[in-house]
Amino acid sequence: MSAVLKFRSIYSASIESAESQCNFSNAPQPQSKSWKVVEAVPDATADSDGTKEDSFDDQKEPKPSDNIKEYRGDPIKLPESTHSLFFTAAFCSLPSLFAWIIAALSIGCLVLALINALDGGTALNSLNVPENISSSTRAAQYLSIFVVLLMEEEIPTGLAQMRLITWGSLRNVCPHASYKKFLACNVFRVLMGYLFLVNVLLVLIQAEDVLTIFYDVLALQFVQQLDDIGFRLARLDVFGRRMQRACTMRWFDQEFEYQKGCAKHKMALKAIYFINAAVFIAAIVVITMRQMNGYYFCKELTLDVGDGILEEAFVRMNGKKFETWVLVYSYFNGVFIKNGTHAGRPLYKEARKFDRQPYPENQGGTEFPVVIPAEIKYCEEIKAWVLTHENIRKSENDDSSCNWLLRSPETDSFNVLDAAGKWDMWVGVLGTTDVSITCNRCFENSDCNLNGECSDDGICICNNGNGVNYFGEHCEVKLREDCKTIIPEDGIYTMSIEHMSSWTNEPATKESTEANDVWYDIWQEYSRPVFSSVDNNERWSLVYSGSRWFGMNLTGRDVSSKQWLMAVSNYHAFWYRAYDTGTTFVSDKTKESSPVGVDWYQIGERGDQFGPLGALYPVQRYNQTGRGVFRCAGNIKNNNTSVSARNLSNFDRKLTKILKGHVRT
Repeated sequence: MSAVLKFRSIYSASIESAESQCNFSNAPQPQSKSWKVVEAVPDATADSDGTKEDSFDDQKEPKPSDNIKEYRGDPIKLPESTHSLFFTAAFCSLPSLFAWIIAALSIGCLVLALINALDGGTALNSLNVPENISSSTRAAQYLSIFVVLLMEEEIPTGLAQMRLITWGSLRNVCPHASYKKFLACNVFRVLMGYLFLVNVLLVLIQAEDVLTIFYDVLALQFVQQLDDIGFRLARLDVFGRRMQRACTMRWFDQEFEYQKGCAKHKMALKAIYFINAAVFIAAIVVITMRQMNGYYFCKELTLDVGDGILEEAFVRMNGKKFETWVLVYSYFNGVFIKNGTHAGRPLYKEARKFDRQPYPENQGGTEFPVVIPAEIKYCEEIKAWVLTHENIRKSENDDSSCNWLLRSPETDSFNVLDAAGKWDMWVGVLGTTDVSITCNRCFENSDCNLNGECSDDGICICNNGNGVNYFGEHCEVKLREDCKTIIPEDGIYTMSIEHMSSWTNEPATKESTEANDVWYDIWQEYSRPVFSSVDNNERWSLVYSGSRWFGMNLTGRDVSSKQWLMAVSNYHAFWYRAYDTGTTFVSDKTKESSPVGVDWYQIGERGDQFGPLGALYPVQRYNQTGRGVFRCAGNIKNNNTSVSARNLSNFDRKLTKILKGHVRT
């Protein structure tokens, strides 16, 4: 203050001197006392090296010893919030009850929001994090961190109040206030602030679009500020005179004595802000890295596209000219494995039908071509998920986007599971089909159809024993002990499941463990066991191929050779052209676990005159639809429908010969 007075004295004296020199008639004469003050101010200050500094104090930084009051921020007052009524109003009073109601509303809404955010979480994704998000949404996530930290004021307010308002100063301003309640109120503020931040963090990591972030954050902020809104409304006499008086008491306008600043307190308050920001940023960074690395994508899925048929699929093998094949889409049913990403989304490649492992790059010297797997991926050009294959076209000049064979409705979802439903299917013209896509990941035993146990890594371990074996990624295929051997209704031969260990003395190709030993040893395709009959050096097998069972003549195959094992391991009904070569009988469409109870047909003439599967002649007894051909051998004694051979008609005997492998005449 002394420096300011000195400067004003100097300034006043200088003005008076200038007026006298310019002969201003009305200028007052300089007073000697002003010059005395000037004389009291040293004209220069000598440094240790003898140099002099300017004597005007207004050009120097104020010294700590100067009596100038430094700016200390806004006056210290009680927050105008219903939370303050906890310690300023009597416990059993209307204002106190009103404060409790507002606090309960705020906490209740924030807790409900938290429960809703965590609802539906799984063991592998407990926070319901989306598989991936767009770049604009990710940018909004990071920007919102700083917006939220600027908006949140409960934590700094609570901490500052506890530090700056002492027991004595509170008693001086509000004699009836309880300091313990005052502390508890501010602790409550801090806890509610962190509950708000936790909710906001969940909003950010679960958001799939920009507007969701802004809307949800604003909603949470409104809930957190209910105490301030309620206080202002009470002051306006909205809730009655008693509430108005409680919110307009003099201590809400009183300024508390400023306590000498504590450096540790200031640093702690700043540290809390930086810690909160660091936690938010670290959490979002971890989520971002996981999303970009495909952590939340389904690693393996099962596809079922129905039984649509494309009679003229243009296929090119080894760079040769296009050939036209009959494409039954169910040949591509089965497991697809995540193999990298495409357009920020997972790319899935078809797995082997034998053991759901990736197809190898060679066939080990077998006569069958190398199987190039189909792909499921997202096509940005048409904004849809597609099933595609690099060697299959809709026409020779097909230039459609992503060369799709099936495509989903337009979507921007990063999760292919969201696209299940009606898809477009190319069958020579544009058609539709129901597409089922399920993730091969379990979270509880019910996901394994109660036929197995869900392991900690989300894989179904199917039960085997007690006369039953289960197959499939979700243990959905059931094979009873009495159905491991089947017989035709009219016939004397049997067909049984095959164990690969019977082909060679070498162990099974896939490493097996514990309860799944039996599962790995059974020859299966498309998650169904293969039934075979060997009679008079003739080998016939019933092989499932996606939607139908094929009766195939495999006579002459050396099952002990490595080529045989390689061939059955890489079996694919389309690329092996299984229906065209070696298949004599075909069943109706079915999802059953075995050929039992399914109607069968002998394949007759083929050509343009006939359908894509050729002429089909029913095989079941009396040509009766739904009667089926095979039955479980274990149920023979209990079956009352059996008929002795001598009662069979000539037609029945002829069908029996057909089923034994004789060519239809």
